[in-house]
Amino acid sequence: MADSVNKIIVTALRPFGLPVAENLYTGTGKEYFTYNYADDSVGDLGDDLPQAYVASMQIHYFCPLNNSYADMKRRIRAALVAAGFTPPTVTDASDTTDKIRHLVFECGIENEYDLESED
Repeated sequence: MADSVNKIIVTALRPFGLPVAENLYTGTGKEYFTYNYADDSVGDLGDDLPQAYVASMQIHYFCPLNNSYADMKRRIRAALVAAGFTPPTVTDASDTTDKIRHLVFECGIENEYDLESED
């Protein structure tokens, strides 16, 4: 039985030792991850029935703006690929006003749709 996309993300990011939250982080840490579904759709049809679902995910990395982040970006990308995600594109969505670095990793993975849980 395959793991859910949520579990795959949390497991892939666990070695970084940072909080990981779905959608919204409400903790007090200055460095953390969040993730959300950008799209969850049929990836393959056969006999007019879904054969596979593909989850397009956004994984967000937040840290103080003055943190060195190039190595972290490389390590996050490698961890996601090793977990089975497509090689992510990375967008810098940092907020210079609030002095927060915000990197968005966009990637996809086959989704075992019926295994997704609310927790």
